[in-house]
Amino acid sequence: MKLLKKNKIQIIAEMACSHNGRVQRAKKIADAAAQSGADIIQLQIWELQYLMSPKRSEFNDLKKIELTKDEWISIVNYIKSKYPKLKIYVCIYEHMSIDFIKSLKIHGLKINSSDLSNPLVLKLASTLKLPINLSVGASSLPEIKSALKILKTKKNKINLMYGQQNFPTKVKDINLITLPKLFKYFKKNIGYQDHCDGKSSEGFLLPSMSIALGAKIIEKHLTLDRNRNGFDYESALLPNEFKKFVNLMQSVSTSLGKSLPRKFSKSEEDYRKFQKKSIVANRNLNKMRKLRTSDITFLRSPNIGIQPIDLKKILGKKLKKNINKYSTILFKDLY
Repeated sequence: MKLLKKNKIQIIAEMACSHNGRVQRAKKIADAAAQSGADIIQLQIWELQYLMSPKRSEFNDLKKIELTKDEWISIVNYIKSKYPKLKIYVCIYEHMSIDFIKSLKIHGLKINSSDLSNPLVLKLASTLKLPINLSVGASSLPEIKSALKILKTKKNKINLMYGQQNFPTKVKDINLITLPKLFKYFKKNIGYQDHCDGKSSEGFLLPSMSIALGAKIIEKHLTLDRNRNGFDYESALLPNEFKKFVNLMQSVSTSLGKSLPRKFSKSEEDYRKFQKKSIVANRNLNKMRKLRTSDITFLRSPNIGIQPIDLKKILGKKLKKNINKYSTILFKDLY
C-alpha cells in the first residue's frame, strides 16, 4: 500500500462545467489553475446521452454546454504544451467515454460517487491502470468496500475523496469527522472535496481542518466568475482567491510536522531553553556541601539543567565545586 508522503498535500483545481461550453474559457481556467500553483487540474468529460435522462431538469442546460471530442483534445493539448508540470485528471461520468479518455493520455481519473455502485464504469476505469480518486460522498461503508473490491488491481493507486456538492453544501451537512474514520477503515489516502459557498470563509477554513483530520488531497472548484447564469460557480473560487487558497493549504500542511515520540526540533529546543525551569542554587554553596531542599529553587535559567521533577536524585549529594547563587546545578557537579 503506497501512501502520499506524510505532509505532502495535493491540490486539485476542479473545472467541472464552469467552462460553460466554451473552449477558450476552459483554457483560461487552466491558466488560472497553473498560475495558482495547483498540482492537478480536473476535467469532467462525458457524453450527455449516456449520463443523464432527458427527463431530468438539467438535461437541456447541460446539452448546451456539452463539448465535442475535438474540443476536449484541443483543451488537453493546450494544457500539456503550456503547463507540462500540471497534471490532468478526468472525472468519469459514464462508460462510453472511457476509451476516448484513455486516448488523451492523462495522468489520473476521478470516479464520481454517482458511479460508485456502477460495476461497468468501475471495471473499465480499472483497465486504464491510472491513479484513481474515488468519490465516496453520501455513500455507505459497504458501498465503498464493494467498489474497492472491483477496482483492486496491482496497477491502480486508489484514493478516497470525501465530500458532497449541494450547490453549495451547508457547513452543518459536511461531517468532516468522517475523514479519519475512512482512513482507519480502508487504510488509503483520504481527500476532501470542498463544496462550501465560494464566497464564505468556511471555504478556506474547512479544507484547513480536513488536513488536520488526515486529508492528503484537497479538491476545490475554480471559475473565472460567479455569474449566476453560468455553471458550477456556487462553491468555486476566483483565480486570485484560488492562489491564496493554494498558498494557505501548503502552509497549513507544514504545521502538521512529526508526532511524538521524536527528537525535539531546533525551534522546540529554543522554546525549551526559554520556558523550562531548572534546579538552581538559591545561595552560594561551598564545595563538599550536601544538598538540601533549602539550598535550591526552581527558576528559568540561561541554560537548561536538572529538571525539578528530578529533585530527589540530587538531595544529599555532595558538591564537587563551589556553586554561586542562581547558578544552574548539573549532575556533573555532584558526587
